[in-house]
Amino acid sequence: MLTEVLSDHPGRQLRRTEGAIERHHRDVAAHAAAVAGLRARHAAARRWWQLVKRLKQYFEVRALEAGAPVVDPALLHRRAQQEAGVRAEDTVTHALGELPDTWLLFRGYTNRKGEIDHLVVGPGGVWAIEVKGRNVRVHVQGDHWSFEKYDRYGNLVEQGALTDRGGRGWGRQVGEPAFALQTFLATRGVHTVVRTAVAVINDRASLGVLDDCPIDVVSIGTHGLLDSIRAQGRVLDAGTCREIAALIRRDHAFHQQRRGPRAR
Repeated sequence: MLTEVLSDHPGRQLRRTEGAIERHHRDVAAHAAAVAGLRARHAAARRWWQLVKRLKQYFEVRALEAGAPVVDPALLHRRAQQEAGVRAEDTVTHALGELPDTWLLFRGYTNRKGEIDHLVVGPGGVWAIEVKGRNVRVHVQGDHWSFEKYDRYGNLVEQGALTDRGGRGWGRQVGEPAFALQTFLATRGVHTVVRTAVAVINDRASLGVLDDCPIDVVSIGTHGLLDSIRAQGRVLDAGTCREIAALIRRDHAFHQQRRGPRAR
């Protein structure tokens, strides 16, 4: 399968976080050097009989040490989450590579309703895939997506809703931009269904309740996703696939231009 990267939002986020952590590390190193320099200056200036001066210098060093910067734990947690997301997307890309070169994968397609992590175009149709890297048990009840998280001993340690920053459940997160793409294609004379999938890529992830699912596929790992794509009969010929691919590039470029250079 051929792959085309339209944008790399997860990678960009990870690089931004790593840059912030690196700046924190530089601040920590600079502060440590300042403390060491102050100690050295004090050692060179004081004499053993100058007890008051030594006490003053001691408290001066302690005051400087008390202001030592530390790396924000929230940044480290964010980096771990972002690294898991990038690994998950790369895993799905690698798995989709098993499809023949009659298929084309777009990474990072964006329209007015949001970003689609993986957008696949081929003989079996158009597939919009949202990729997640959470180590949770996923429950789907219509538009309500929720999770339970267990520790390695089987104890429930966390639960809640699975939503994006805008409050959309994972199904709507992929479904809304997929439907917007389907509508755009139709206005350009290409009438096809954009199928939707959520792939959860984590060795400790599992699927719980699945009731009235609003999307076509919920896959824990990549096997269910690939099986579903392969199970589709031939619905698009090569010419239509090329036409859809060209329209996807055009639509993505249009929305990237509207969002400005920061979106790239």
